[in-house]
Order: sequence, then structure tokens, then C-alpha cells
Amino acid sequence: MSGPVTRKLCLLGFGNVGRRFCELVARTSDELARDHGLRVVFTAVGTGSHGSLLARDGLTAADVLAAAGGRDATVAHGACDGTRPGAQANPTATFPHPTRPGTELIAASGADLLVEATPLDPRDAATAIAHLEGGLTHGMDAITVNKGPIAWDYRRLTDLAAAHGRRLLFEGAVMDGCPVFDLFRSCLPDCRLLGFEAVFNSTTNYILDAMGEGVGFADALAQVQAAGYAEANPAHDIGGHDAAAKTVILANVLMGASLTPDDVPRDGIGGVSAARVTAARAAGRRLRVVCSARRGAADGAFAGAPGGSLDQEIGSAAADADVRAAVRLTELAPEHPLFAAGGSTLSVLLHTDLMGTLQIAEHAALPEQTAYAIYADLLAIHEGR
Repeated sequence: MSGPVTRKLCLLGFGNVGRRFCELVARTSDELARDHGLRVVFTAVGTGSHGSLLARDGLTAADVLAAAGGRDATVAHGACDGTRPGAQANPTATFPHPTRPGTELIAASGADLLVEATPLDPRDAATAIAHLEGGLTHGMDAITVNKGPIAWDYRRLTDLAAAHGRRLLFEGAVMDGCPVFDLFRSCLPDCRLLGFEAVFNSTTNYILDAMGEGVGFADALAQVQAAGYAEANPAHDIGGHDAAAKTVILANVLMGASLTPDDVPRDGIGGVSAARVTAARAAGRRLRVVCSARRGAADGAFAGAPGGSLDQEIGSAAADADVRAAVRLTELAPEHPLFAAGGSTLSVLLHTDLMGTLQIAEHAALPEQTAYAIYADLLAIHEGR
């Protein structure tokens, strides 16, 4: 029998998600080799301000963690002190080489797969888009959990991947590790998504719930940052940019829309008063940032016009300019299916033509789940799925 196939990865971004992905690969290296015939090495790792790593012969995930300032025993053996498996005592990476532009690391890495895990830029995602362009044109497959490139430039990037015979996967860009896109690709043949309603941002859930219990906004934000839910820049969550990007991705990929985040009216929670939160709570309701999109009908009904056909990756339906999307601060009554989405729980209602309405929920949506999405996409590429 032949040995495992070695995949050389260039990892850009080593925050909560990038580090957790390395920890996951370190913990499962034996299973990857035995069950999937895969050996993962890292030829480059880049951060925005904490240095970089370049090793064209490849380093194991454990070596990368050590180079980033050490790894504790939870990586290999699981937590024994009540923390989550893979939790790090020192989450700030400092790599030995100077910080370099991601495109330079890509070109120098000799990698065959790019993982883009840099923070969201809600303006135009130009840097992350350039990373994916660089990886694809250098003959790499690509995985991104950065929402920006898919929200702003999905069709062009997927066309670029196809032109180079590469794959671009992004399961972690909307709902962490929960397989929304793979659900349509693998389990819902010929289904069309007519619309959706979702709670996609755990940071705003946490803050609104805490305010309902009498915690001030600033204190609630500090708590959610300490828990690791928030984006690197929490303004992206608070201002609704994260939610708008996720809304656009789902609408463009699965509904054939041609939207950008600037096309989506959005409500943030920065100006929400404690009085409004407690009034909703007193009425038995919950304030939530609700993401939605629907085809056509302004009266809220879900129209049944088909939007095209699924392509080889997911489902880039023919462009449908009649998809309307919004991110709104909404009071949800207890009977609403999304009412239960509190704290770190995310949930989406998918309204389809052939399967009716499906609801997917993910509890404890944390960086570990997003890291798992990279892991799952890596295996999908490796196994040709």
C-alpha cells in the first residue's frame, strides 16, 4: 500500500480560527494518515502583525504551534483542567520571521493549498481577494473562512478557480462548521432556495441577552471578547457588517443573486438602549439581528420562480436581480423558530421549493467549529468530493 499523500498548506491568518485549525490537525494527524491517506504540512504561515513562517520543506502542525510560542498539553491530550480541548494558555502568536505580505508568502511557499483565515474587511475585502487570486493563479486549491471575498467577489473567484482547474471552498464563511452549502450540494438535489431567515451572529446575541439581564453594553462587549466570539474588530459584529456579508454569501451562492454587502440595509446594535431590550424581554420577546432574503414578492411571501441550476461546486444559479435581502433588529415572539437562537447558538430557516422549510441550528458556535469547517473542506478537496 502507498503511504499518505502530503498536502502543503499556506495558512494566512493565525488568530482564533487559524490557531484552532492547527491544533485540530495536530490532534488528528494519526487519523488523517490512517483513515484518509493524508499528511498535512505547513510551508508558510502569515499574520498581520506578529511575524511569519516560511519552510518550503514543510512543518507539522505541532511544529507550527511550537514556533508560534509553544503549545500546551491540551493540543495532544485534550483538556484536563476544565478548558475546551485545544485551548491555548497564550493565544497570541509571534513567529520568528518578519511579517510579510500574504501574496509574497503565497508565491514563496511552494504550497498546493491556501487557507485564507485573515480578519474580515467589511469595505471591499481587497487584501483577502488578492490572497485567493494569488493562490489560485499559483495552482493552489483554496479554502477561505474570510467572508469578504465570497461576499464581494464570489462569481469571479469561482470562475478563476475553474479556469485554473482548482477548487475554492468556503463552508466556514457563513455558519462556522455547520454544512449549509454542502447540504445543498450533497443532500438536496434539484432544490431551489426561495428565501431564508437567520440569526447568524453570536456576538450580538450575547450582548443583547446580557443587556436584558442588566449588564451594560460595554461590559457585555468585554465579556463576549473574552469568550472569543467576537470578530477581531468587534465593530464588524456590532455594526451588522458580519451579518450583511453572510446574508449576501447565502443569497448569491444559493439563490443566484448579484448583491454586495453595500446593497443590504442593515441594523447594528451600537445604539440599542437597555430600555428597548428590557421592554422586549418583559413582553416575552427577544431582540435579535435577523438576516433574511427572499425572491421578489414584497408582501413577504416566498415566490417559487427557479433561479438556475447548481454548478459543480455549490450552486451559482443564474443571476437573479429580484432577490431582496436585509439585516434587521427584530423582536421575535416565543413561537418563532428563531426565538431559541440565544447566546452562541446560530440558526437558519431555509425555504425551498421541493423540501419545504428546513431549519439548521448550531449550538456553541465558537472558533473550534469554524476551524472544523477548514478541516472538512480540506478533506473534501483531498478526496475529490
